[in-house]
Amino acid sequence: MRRRHGGGDRPHRSASVWALLRGGRAVAEPEPEPGPDGPPPPSRELVVFLRDVGAALCRSGDASNRIAERLDELAKQYGAPGVKFIILPTGLFVRVGEGEDSAVDFAPISGGDLRLDQIAQLYGLVAEAERTRMSPLEGQARLQKILASPPRFAPWATLAANILMTLGLGLIRNPVPTAMFGYLALGGVAGGLRLLAHRFPGFAPSLPVAASMAASIIAAAVSGAVAAGDTSQLLVPALVTFLPGAALTNATIELAGGAIVSGACRLVAAMMTLLLLAFGIAAGLQLAGPEQVGGRVPALGGWAPLLGVAVLGLGMALNAAAPTRSLLWLLLVMYVVWSVQLAGNSFGSTLLGAFLGGAVLTPAAYAVQGRLGGPPAQVSFLPAFWLLVPGALGLTGVSSLVTGTSDAATGLLTLVNALVTVVAIALGVLVGSSLTRTTVHAAGRSAGAPAA
Repeated sequence: MRRRHGGGDRPHRSASVWALLRGGRAVAEPEPEPGPDGPPPPSRELVVFLRDVGAALCRSGDASNRIAERLDELAKQYGAPGVKFIILPTGLFVRVGEGEDSAVDFAPISGGDLRLDQIAQLYGLVAEAERTRMSPLEGQARLQKILASPPRFAPWATLAANILMTLGLGLIRNPVPTAMFGYLALGGVAGGLRLLAHRFPGFAPSLPVAASMAASIIAAAVSGAVAAGDTSQLLVPALVTFLPGAALTNATIELAGGAIVSGACRLVAAMMTLLLLAFGIAAGLQLAGPEQVGGRVPALGGWAPLLGVAVLGLGMALNAAAPTRSLLWLLLVMYVVWSVQLAGNSFGSTLLGAFLGGAVLTPAAYAVQGRLGGPPAQVSFLPAFWLLVPGALGLTGVSSLVTGTSDAATGLLTLVNALVTVVAIALGVLVGSSLTRTTVHAAGRSAGAPAA
């Protein structure tokens, strides 16, 4: 016979945990009281809720180590400190209990990235759950409703968003009047291919190659007339939505934070995307033939990059279905990050500008959320993140290497500089996140409330 000590003996506890994760009920009796082995395991409903919230957070574009911290805090608010999480880009593991009494549950991460409106609702749900400890069943139902919500905009919005983002980034990088026509045309091509991939999902894996090939053919054909023969000035803005800048930076953040497996997976996937884009560019340029060199055209005034930030932000808000009345907040954070980056660049160091831009990004996003009553920080964080464009230089360098042209050494140097820039951005984000976390926790303690 097994002895019971307040419902906390080891055999009873182990069987309960495993029964919970198999989907059954532990025992048909009241939940056991804490015993010598510690508190009882959390309910099955709570484990499922925490697991699915973690999987949804992984689709929000945040780094895995920051997601693990958020889930740990949520589990503690529910009185379940014994729940641990292991997060990978393709799946999330939940461990309940310790030693022989432990059990593991798993949830795959699939379905693509969440829209900004879904991210806003998701982080709002997590914050409310931390504050009120709502029923896990209620939280699970609300979470599924968020994930199943239909897009707010019609498919044509994808086309318009790609055109706006291409035009906006072109105004920031190369505001030449004649190049505006090239940006509009290439943005329309990229948006049209995205619509095609949405209509025929089987086309999605080859979308980066098809988009970069089509864009390079058109860019090479018109660059002599609209961009003085500089094809790359037209290509990079047109392929902005395909650049794995966020993946490269998140990979660096995870590697620096100790999430080795997750960071390495993201890094390999991001480099593979760059190679696919570079292959498409190389094939397109070979099909297009020699470039036509045209005359230089004076660039627009200093107002063009200012307008470009707004156009880029509008395109991103439309592309990712930003929440209603959040556009001004997104633009505010983008202008703050852009201004700080320019200030760093003015000292003659693009690395300093990248670091300062990354460092101010997280505090600005949380200031908009907490002090100004704006959307959740992740909603304004993601659009501003694209202003740093860490994958743009890497694309140029990789394409030079793939084509095997005489400036391959320059392409390799450009690629190395891009990777160093990614490290600078990641370090800046880490510093900004640390400062923000310290400030938020201190404010929470002084107010007598749980930290966000």
